[in-house]
Amino acid sequence: MERISASIRLGAVVLGSALLGACASSYQQGSTSSPAVTTVNGSVTTSTDTSAYQAQVLQASQTGQTACVQAEVVSGKMVYHSTLVAPGSFQVQAQHSEGAWRCVDYSNNAEQVWALLDSSSLASDGQSPTGEPLGKGLLGIRINQTEDKHFLKVESLVPLSAAEESGQLQSGDLIVAIGEGKDGELTPTAGQTLQQLVAQMRGEPGTFARLSIMSPGTAGTRDVVLERREQTAEQQAAIQQQQIDALAIKDNSGQFLSPYTSDGVTAEWVNKTINVSMGKATGSAVGGVAGAYAANKVLENVPFGGMLGGFLGSKAGKAVGGNTALEASGGWDFIRSSSDISFNSMNDMARWLATTHRDKSNFVDVIKAADKIYPGLQTAVANSAR
Repeated sequence: MERISASIRLGAVVLGSALLGACASSYQQGSTSSPAVTTVNGSVTTSTDTSAYQAQVLQASQTGQTACVQAEVVSGKMVYHSTLVAPGSFQVQAQHSEGAWRCVDYSNNAEQVWALLDSSSLASDGQSPTGEPLGKGLLGIRINQTEDKHFLKVESLVPLSAAEESGQLQSGDLIVAIGEGKDGELTPTAGQTLQQLVAQMRGEPGTFARLSIMSPGTAGTRDVVLERREQTAEQQAAIQQQQIDALAIKDNSGQFLSPYTSDGVTAEWVNKTINVSMGKATGSAVGGVAGAYAANKVLENVPFGGMLGGFLGSKAGKAVGGNTALEASGGWDFIRSSSDISFNSMNDMARWLATTHRDKSNFVDVIKAADKIYPGLQTAVANSAR
C-alpha cells in the first residue's frame, strides 16, 4: 500500500498518555499566548489547536465519512494533523503501528480504529469534485451509499438540524435524487460517487435542497425540501452528547456492566465492593484520577481525543478483577442483576462515564471500585475525553 507522502508523514507521533500529559502544560501555555497556526497540505490540515479536527469530526458524523488525526510535539507544543477520508479507503490496524492515524469511522457506527492511509484515500477533503470549497450549510442527515451505489441511505438525523425539525425523514429512508433549490431539477443519485452527492447536499447557509425520498414499505417517492444551515455551538454539543448516549446499551446484555444505573444512582454491586473490600481507602484515588484528568486536559475538547493516549489503555479490560473484589461485589450474577446499563467495550464505558457522571460527588470512589472488577477502567476514564 502506498503510504501518505513524506511531506506529511510524522516523525514523532504522540500516542502515549504519559507523553501527552507531560506536554500538556507547555502546550496550553503556548496556545494562550499566541493564535493558532493552521496550514493545509493537500487534503491534510495541520494546526496548533484542535478546531480543524473538531470540524472534520462533525462533518464526518453528518456525511458518513471517516475523520482521522495524528499528533506530534513540535518545540514543546502539540500539533495536530487531520483529514477526512472515504469509508473503506484505509487499512485498519489491530493496534497502533508506525505511521498509523487514529480514525473515527462514521460509516461503521463511529468505530474508532488505527488505520494506515494511502494517497487515494485522501480524496474527500472538504472540497467538491471540481475543487471548489464545500458550503458551510448542512441539511443534518447522516448518510451512506447503499451497497449497489444506487441510493443514499439515511442512517440518522442530526439533532437540532433542519432534517430533524422537518419531521419528514427517518432512519432507513432512501434518497433517490437531489435537486438545487425548492423546485430544482432532480438528479438521480445512481451513478455518482459519495463525494459528488455530499457536494450536492452541501451549500451556503440559507439555500435549499430538494430531495426525492423513498421510504421502506411504501410505494413511490415524495419530495422533501430542506434549508441548509450552519452548525451552531448548541448543535455541536447536542451531536456530541448524542454520540455518547448511543454508546450505552439500555439493559445488562453487554460485556461491561455500568457502575451507575439508568436513574443515575450507584449500582448495588459497586456499593457492596466499596463497603466490603475498600472502605475509607477509596479516598486515596482522588489525587491519582484528578491528576490524570489534568494531565490530559489538552485533549478535553477533542472528540475522541483521549483515545490518542493509548486507545484507552488498549488492552484494558481483557482481564477480570481478582477473586476478593469479585466476591465483595456479590459475584457476576449479582453484578449483572443489579445493572441495567451495559457496554460492548471498556472504551465505550469509559467515555460514557467520563462524560455523563464525572461531576458526581462519589465519582472517584465508584470508578476505583469498578476498577477492581474491570482492571484498567480507572486509567481509561482518566484518559477519556468528550
